[in-house]
Amino acid sequence: MVEMIEFNDNTWGRCIQIKNNQVELMVPHEFGPRVMRYAFIGAQNHFAEFPDHKTSPEKDKWHSYGGHRLWHGPEDLVRTYLPDNDPVTIDGSAAAIIIKQAIEPQTQLQKEMEIQLDPSDTHVKVIHRIHNNNLFDIRLSVWAVSVMGIGGCAILPLPPRGSHDFDRQAQTSLNLWAYTDLSDKRWQFQKKYIIFKQDPSNSESQKIGISYSDGWLSYINNNEAFIKKCQFLNDQSYQDEGSSLEIYADHKCLELESLSPLTYIEPGGVAELIEDWYLIKGINENAEETEIDHQCLAFIKSQK
Repeated sequence: MVEMIEFNDNTWGRCIQIKNNQVELMVPHEFGPRVMRYAFIGAQNHFAEFPDHKTSPEKDKWHSYGGHRLWHGPEDLVRTYLPDNDPVTIDGSAAAIIIKQAIEPQTQLQKEMEIQLDPSDTHVKVIHRIHNNNLFDIRLSVWAVSVMGIGGCAILPLPPRGSHDFDRQAQTSLNLWAYTDLSDKRWQFQKKYIIFKQDPSNSESQKIGISYSDGWLSYINNNEAFIKKCQFLNDQSYQDEGSSLEIYADHKCLELESLSPLTYIEPGGVAELIEDWYLIKGINENAEETEIDHQCLAFIKSQK
């Protein structure tokens, strides 16, 4: 059974807690749309939190806060970083709540998240929507960003592997930013996975994107794994040189990012991106490929 409780959090103010007998989520009223907590009941929060951003007097500037957020791309220093510091509306029931931001006056776009928690397991369906309230078409990507805590390990799966004898065509592309440094020891390039170890002592930013992957990302921290699935659509154009999934990291956090294709939204129309979240226990952040296969990959395949 899913419960929904309204309460005052010492850090984030008025919030909604959604929980079943396994996991809990926390959604703030005072800014967003954001999900600030996703965790096993009473256990570690898998999302990073930056409480000092909540107390900042600069309400006209964008603040990270942490948690899980919704952006629209391609990335632009003005449009993407418009503040989400104002209260949101939260409607619905425990089975499905909808979080809406006010229409952005600068863009006439409106961000919305729908959160659906399974009654009995860790599965959360998150439907990200961007509404176009302009009098003209807008082309954008719906961009979902999960800000993970420090000290963990990100897993980016490559598409299913093949052989030179039977697979002669290019399969996917890796996309790099000007600051991406593939010699950075935090990267590990394995046969089936790209792995990045978040290091709070290393302030050098890193980012990588992939066009076609196996459709999921994971972050392993303190023997628990956060997994997010997102559909990849063939023959569609994606931002960032074709990236459908991305990893960004610095010394404060690591971000797991999924993106929709670049989409023209008509006036009054909406674009969507759907993610499925899961938590699993009993996997080490130093896991080798065989353990990732056995734990993460086998679990994901069981959810199809």
